[in-house]
Amino acid sequence: MTRTALLHSLAAVAAGAVLVVMAFTVPDSRVLLLNTFLAYGVLVLSLDLMVGDLNLLPAGHAAFFGAGAYCAVVLNQHVGWPLPLAGAVAVLGAAVAAALVGLPMVGRTAGMSFAIATFAVGELMVQIVHKSPELLGGTQGLTVSWGVGEEMPFGFSIYRYFSLWLVAAFVVALLVVVWIRNSHLGLRLTAIRDDESGARGLGLNPTFYKTLVFAVASALAAFAGVLWAPMVGFIGPESMGVSQSIFLLSLLIVGGTRSLWGALSGVAFLMVLPMYLDLAPAVRIALVGGALAVIALVEPKGIVGLVSRVPLFRRRTA
Repeated sequence: MTRTALLHSLAAVAAGAVLVVMAFTVPDSRVLLLNTFLAYGVLVLSLDLMVGDLNLLPAGHAAFFGAGAYCAVVLNQHVGWPLPLAGAVAVLGAAVAAALVGLPMVGRTAGMSFAIATFAVGELMVQIVHKSPELLGGTQGLTVSWGVGEEMPFGFSIYRYFSLWLVAAFVVALLVVVWIRNSHLGLRLTAIRDDESGARGLGLNPTFYKTLVFAVASALAAFAGVLWAPMVGFIGPESMGVSQSIFLLSLLIVGGTRSLWGALSGVAFLMVLPMYLDLAPAVRIALVGGALAVIALVEPKGIVGLVSRVPLFRRRTA
């Protein structure tokens, strides 16, 4: 492990320790905000592996979030498996499914055609939910009753214990991104992103590496879904549709790609802040559209790019 990877890994673990303290100290009214930041942080960090590191533009990332949630809920509520076991199987299943689906897509498509292919896969998953009302709840979704109302240790609510699980998922996502970007794998991904033909000439197999990243990113998205559904007590097809995937892309683009701070600042600015201010849905949509327009016109590198213009932060973000 390189010195940079070690330092970044220690920083990720330290951030996790701070978040654990926050999980038990933030006011009850802010626990959902913290959990939302953690879950969407995992989603956008995993999405950045494809967008920032490989220039892939998936339009169906949220589908794997929903697939993980539905799979864990069904295995828990219908089959009777414990949630940790059901969640582990759901994450593993999402990785395998993503590898099987991603292999032909990354090998035969790129750019807009890849976005269209992932759009089709995402819509297919949504239609499967719509056509399975008995098992998956159809258009009405599934109500999840897991631990809500039960007496928990030390008198804390179940939502604070979900915070711990989400902190664990968040730290795992941070470590995965750090380790990939500071390893030989990261160098190979950079070579493929910058010049795929040249990378192939050096003996690299772009299809293999793209499929690998697609599977890892999808598994992390499923991990977030496994924890999100029982935390909010519901999972519906709208949470895995294309509109949700486009929203996740918006968070990443506004924050800044290929940057941990960029991904997380997009989540904080466009997801958590509107919830904190209790903005109306129409205002939230306008905020996302306006932020995208401003970023496109002023600073394509997003919030991270804007911050890097400030002399105080120029060296730190370089």
